[in-house]
Amino acid sequence: MIFYLSTRVLTGNSMLIWALLMFLATVTIGGFGMPLVKKLNIGQRVREDGPKSHYVKSGTPTFGALFFLIPLFLIGFITALIYPGMLTTSMILLFMLLFAFVGFIDDYIKVRVSREGLSVKQKTVILGLLSILASAWFVYLRPEGAFMLVPFTMEKIVFSGIGQFLYFLILIPFLFYMSNSVNITDGLDGLLSGLMSIACVFLIIIHRILVMAGILAHQSQFLPMLILAGCLGFLFFNRYPARIFMGDTGSQSLGIGFTLLTVAAGTPYLAVVVGFIFFFEGLSVVMQTLYFRRTGGRRIFRMAPIHHHFELSGWSEQKVVYVFYLVGAICGLIGILFVVGAF
Repeated sequence: MIFYLSTRVLTGNSMLIWALLMFLATVTIGGFGMPLVKKLNIGQRVREDGPKSHYVKSGTPTFGALFFLIPLFLIGFITALIYPGMLTTSMILLFMLLFAFVGFIDDYIKVRVSREGLSVKQKTVILGLLSILASAWFVYLRPEGAFMLVPFTMEKIVFSGIGQFLYFLILIPFLFYMSNSVNITDGLDGLLSGLMSIACVFLIIIHRILVMAGILAHQSQFLPMLILAGCLGFLFFNRYPARIFMGDTGSQSLGIGFTLLTVAAGTPYLAVVVGFIFFFEGLSVVMQTLYFRRTGGRRIFRMAPIHHHFELSGWSEQKVVYVFYLVGAICGLIGILFVVGAF
């Protein structure tokens, strides 16, 4: 039976059907799950040094990422059995699961044990090790090998020898930084789920262009379609005013998933271009921290990450989110230019 299923082809229509199932499953699980999470009293406590307007959110349920992660991993497992050529997709999902597990532990500690969650050192060590494992697989163990498509020309460069080793070394901090930057972005109602939806729309378009050019396999469009469907379904519950937060369980998972999608396509630079908001959210924290330490307490931004700076500058939460959506869409269009310039 498994042999018979494995001969089936993942067509464009099949991907759309699976994505629709993903969306419906997310909304359905969310509908049944909302009363449960409220009953379990697993509300998130907002940071005391955050904007005062956020104090009313204290007690809002977290762990909402399970609404879309459960169907995502189930569909990933099922499709891996049904369709051939799904190894890379399966490995990305595996690392998403591992990062989600770390985020889940952190969320659980924040809700049941301590507001602080895992310490910075603990998270750095665990996520650092996972980043090493992910880098090792994509550079040394992936059947397609380690490669990169040159921006604007799409010329394929295959890494080997010292080049392969250097790419491995660079990829480790890159995965760590981008996954945490996406995590940091999850600070306003609907911000991360909406931005990730926008980013995935453009990844699907870019992957489609590369598929039509014979550079990528047809299946490369599948996972961003599933993530898009899941994030859109989650927006039903997470849009302003949010009834539930995804927590680190979801943001850590989405962060590594989004970044590995670009790495798998040979376009890791698109994680920075298409995901520029994510990249700059993390950079704003780094800039603020370094400047604060070197100047003895002075700040660049009113508060980091950058979305809080705009809030404290007088923008409403919804305005920040919508402007960031617009910037995210513009960055996605710029990302397409990196690809279409070669054709």
